[in-house]
Amino acid sequence: MSKDNKLKKIWHVFNVIYVVTLAYSAFVNYLQGDMNGIFMCGVAVLTLIMVPLIFKIFRFKPVYEIYLIATTFAYIASVWGSTLGGYGLFGFDKFLHFSSGFLMLTVAIMLYYLLSSHNEIKTVQEKRVFYVFINAVNMAIAVCWEFFEYAMLIFFNNDAINHYTQGVHDTMTDMLCATIAGLMLTVWIMRSRSNFFMNTAQKFYELNVKKKSF
Repeated sequence: MSKDNKLKKIWHVFNVIYVVTLAYSAFVNYLQGDMNGIFMCGVAVLTLIMVPLIFKIFRFKPVYEIYLIATTFAYIASVWGSTLGGYGLFGFDKFLHFSSGFLMLTVAIMLYYLLSSHNEIKTVQEKRVFYVFINAVNMAIAVCWEFFEYAMLIFFNNDAINHYTQGVHDTMTDMLCATIAGLMLTVWIMRSRSNFFMNTAQKFYELNVKKKSF
């Protein structure tokens, strides 16, 4: 069995675990009469299908490393965090925002390859543009996520942004965690181009950008 087939099988198994856990959460929230929890179960369905749907819309070939990372992150953040009370645990929220910095910087690298139609960054000038671009995208995603949490407060009275208990402190520290993680990964990339995150981005390039560039 090839590596891709193994990853695909693991991803399918994890999808089953995700759905079973989510069904349990929906049942528990229903028994408790927690309508907000039930609503967040609906959001968790969207987070499960979001990445494969994006790949489908843009006709990208699947990169199962990305699928598995996205499902794992959504499982922890959306299912355990938002529907089963995980955000009540000390450090849970900051850990997720920190880890998102690594993931979103990887997305930024993939976006750079897609927009530039190449993955060879040779000149000093292009390296500077590359490093600024990937960190700017990472920080922009962190800001957009805080916009989403603010919208949840305004439109659904869901205080994911901790407005009533922490105010601006929660928003700023969330973005700071993602930014620091992105900068750490940038330093790692500057020292060594061979790591899991870069290799995942390279695989995306090989499958979805390189062949279309010719």
